[in-house]
Amino acid sequence: MGKSVIAAFTAVLFLSCASAYALPLEQDMDILGVELATVQSTDSGPEMHQALQKMQAAAEDAKKSAPYTLQGQAPDSSGMKDYRAGLDQLITQIVVVDKLAVLNKLPEARTEAKKLAEIRNQNHKKFR
Repeated sequence: MGKSVIAAFTAVLFLSCASAYALPLEQDMDILGVELATVQSTDSGPEMHQALQKMQAAAEDAKKSAPYTLQGQAPDSSGMKDYRAGLDQLITQIVVVDKLAVLNKLPEARTEAKKLAEIRNQNHKKFR
């Protein structure tokens, strides 16, 4: 009886830890989506800059997690390397758009921001 209780407790603890890892990634992806919508719709350079800063922080944080399709893979596996490379590509493009937003070049920033959606779509096909 004692061993089965310990086994059940261990299983519950393991499952709660596994779900705890998935939640931050989901939150990061939600932040990326909400802030991308702001970037695409705002007419304010400072508001766009702020949204891009939030996107960059969320993308950096997302690199610490694994998407559901890659859970259980080693951090140095090719899938995980590809996942992090996709986030690095997104971060690089965020920086490009942010430089334009800071200079208040909003039409150019919106044009470059279209690439953010393209990067997102490419990586969703691979890892979602």
